[in-house]
Formats: sequence, structure tokens, C-alpha cells
Amino acid sequence: MINRREFLKNASVLTGAGALASCGMSFGYGCSRSVYVNLRSYENRLQDRLWMWGHDTGDYDGPDNGYNIPVSPSISMADAIRYMGIPNVCVIRKSGIPRDEEYNKQFKDVKRIAWALAMGSNKSYQTVKDYVLSLRDKMPNLGGYFLDDFFHIDARSLSEDSKEAAPAALSMDEMKQLYDETLAYKRRLDLAIVLYTHQLHPSIQPVMKYVDVVSLWIWTGADIQMIEENFKKYRSLVPDKPTLLGIYMWDFGGKKELDQNFMVKQLDYALRLYKEKQIEGMIFHCTPLVNKNLLAVEYAKEWIAKHGNEKR
Repeated sequence: MINRREFLKNASVLTGAGALASCGMSFGYGCSRSVYVNLRSYENRLQDRLWMWGHDTGDYDGPDNGYNIPVSPSISMADAIRYMGIPNVCVIRKSGIPRDEEYNKQFKDVKRIAWALAMGSNKSYQTVKDYVLSLRDKMPNLGGYFLDDFFHIDARSLSEDSKEAAPAALSMDEMKQLYDETLAYKRRLDLAIVLYTHQLHPSIQPVMKYVDVVSLWIWTGADIQMIEENFKKYRSLVPDKPTLLGIYMWDFGGKKELDQNFMVKQLDYALRLYKEKQIEGMIFHCTPLVNKNLLAVEYAKEWIAKHGNEKR
């Protein structure tokens, strides 16, 4: 097991502190609009376009978790992205609203943050919406929102002729209202959704007019073998949305450690898509995995160090 204190001590610190330097105040409060960042304001190098899916330790990797993930000491989202050399984080809290403002201080030097507005259900959306929307006035590095596990379908069991909008965490009316709210705010924040390759079906198309960014994920490790085929199918359904390719570092569908060959394959293809300007960047999943001595995690860390400065 990697000593947590040692790897955090030696981790390269990659943050957006420079973007926030003109604030000169405590986290978020009183900052001028000039220091706000946007999901779209990427530099022309790969590392700036990398994100990490952030979970609190124990949410999915606690004792007796359903995915056979080994238990390890607690690690914050901010510490995890520093270790990986990733500048941006998606905050996906299973437990909803933080107990106090102290929790959010870990993000003060993170370059970009996206925060979950829903975690797969309408109830989660109604629970956190007011709190999450209030963060835009407090966090100058908040660049957008995520609707996690948005669609409630499996395309493998659906007819291709279905024309109705896919059932989802939010209705079409709720999506329109939320999208209009983001457009009306004084600064532009992106609205992003999670989509899995096993959900690639025409019924996902109607909601896309209310979406700024799509993150595309491969739930089961064995399906990485079809990554090219599935990405082409995705682009046939969603031809023009900015896309972040999800990179799992644990085989959640298979409930086991991700095969190293699958890790290599998905990163090789992701780099190709990035250079061809078919994706905006990548999201690595997820922060609690980084101190478990997993081969996929260590390979990803080395890969980021090797390719981080590549342009397109």
C-alpha cells in the first residue's frame, strides 16, 4: 500500500491558483467576475482538459461495497487530483449537501469545478438544486453542473423505432427550465449529462438541445473492446456536442480490477480522439481509487505525465 502521507508529499501540485490570484480574498466570496473560469476556456494542451470524477471515500468503496473495491484510507477529492496531476474535478456527492462550508475549502485552488445537480433521480435533483445553484456566487472556479446517471434506459432492450424521449432523472420541461436558468445567469455555466454506451439509442436525442456537454462512459470493462464502434454510434446520434470521454479505472460492470489491456486501449483511443478534435477532454473515474495501489490508476498517472503537454 502506498503511504498516503508520502504520495501526497511527492505529488505534483497542478492547480488553478493563478486564475484565482486576483481575488485576494477567502474562497469565492467577494471575487470579481473577471476571475471566473468556464468549462470551455481550455488551454491547447491535454492536461488542462483533464477532469476527475470526485466521490467521497466510502461512498462506493466502503466495507462490503457492491463492486469488490478494496478499502483504503480516506482521501479528499483535492488531494486525489493533485496526486494524479489532474487540474479539474467533478464533485459528485452521494450524501448530497455538505454539512458545512469547511468541506468546500478543499476546492479553493482547484482550477475548474463542476458540481452534481442530480445523482440519477429526480429526488436527488430536488434535494440539492437550491444549494448547488447557490455555489455559483461563492465559487469563482465553478464552471458547470453535472446530471449524473441521467437516462433510465438500456438500449439493448429497446426498439430502434422508438420516438419518445428516454425516461430520465429530469423531465423535458424540467430540463428546459434548468437550461433557461443557466442561460439567464450573469455568467455562463455549462450543463452536462452522463451517458453510457449501453444507452446509445435515438430516444436520447430530444433532450440534447438543453445540454451543453456530454460525458460518455463505458460501464463494463469488456465493452472497451467496442470503444471505436460505440463512439461512432454516439456521434451518429449526437454529432456536435462537446464531449468528455469517461475513463474508468475500475471495472464497475464486471465488479473487478480493470484489465490492463483495456486501460491501455481506452487511453490510446482517447488520445486519438483528442488530437482529432472529436472530444474536448477526458474524465478519470474516480478520486477514492488513487491510494489503492491499482495498476490502472498508476498507468493513468504515468500516461498523464507523458502526454499532458500534447497539443492538437
